[in-house]
Amino acid sequence: METEAQTKTPILTKAADWLGQNKYWLLVLAVLLLAALFALWALDAHHSAQLSALGAEYAVTAEKLRAAEAETAAAQKVLAEKTAALAALQRTNDRRIQEVTADAYKQARALPDDSLVDAFNALITGARQRNIDRERTDTDSEE
Repeated sequence: METEAQTKTPILTKAADWLGQNKYWLLVLAVLLLAALFALWALDAHHSAQLSALGAEYAVTAEKLRAAEAETAAAQKVLAEKTAALAALQRTNDRRIQEVTADAYKQARALPDDSLVDAFNALITGARQRNIDRERTDTDSEE
């Protein structure tokens, strides 16, 4: 019966013979593997550089977006304040027009007919102009 050392010897001998016969192919295979590893490393380095550049670009864009959002919020706040002020002015003007209209009737009783017609025409012209101005600001805000 063969011993274990005797069975290993032919296998080792066969392996050594095979390595001797194919040493150039194995060397080519090792060089190809090294070239493939180098290519993968270079590709990884390239992608890492691209990722870093994109990260920096994203940070800049995000900062610009935050600044634009802050500007928008400030502009919306100013717009709300101006809208409230405009509404208050319109209420004040409407109240004043009502007061003038109420007083106009009292004054009309004391005016001659020509003065009455002139005052009424001035009142109607003012009301029309106010309505035109309001329609203009309403259509501007709708756009």
